[in-house]
Amino acid sequence: MRSAFAAVREKAEALRANGKAQRGDIRVEHGLLKRTHLSIRFGKLNHCTMDENNPVGAKCLEDAIVPPGHRGPLIDRCQPARCSNSIIAPEHLPIWKAEHDSLSRLRDQPRLPPNGAAIDEQIRDVELALRKADGA
Repeated sequence: MRSAFAAVREKAEALRANGKAQRGDIRVEHGLLKRTHLSIRFGKLNHCTMDENNPVGAKCLEDAIVPPGHRGPLIDRCQPARCSNSIIAPEHLPIWKAEHDSLSRLRDQPRLPPNGAAIDEQIRDVELALRKADGA
């Protein structure tokens, strides 16, 4: 994503230098961004920056049967904590922290069977997402 924005910035600066665009001419930058085919899907738990033309690293597509004609991520298979295309933004943190607290309380319940491996795995995923948000 950084390289796409850097390329747009360089092209806009070249157009301004040649007199083909004025500083602050948003139409030029909008047109350049549109041609980069950069897409961001804004979600409740994360934002997805998967490139439909090069979906490398998209966890939602791993071992998935993609319906004919479908483009983009498979939202129901999204794994924000494990996907390189996922961005955990500050507005997502309250949801992830609440999920961590809820799973931790559930794990500590005496009624549950002693083997809480599934809950522990979910807690690890949530902790990965929280570390990802912190940039760690």
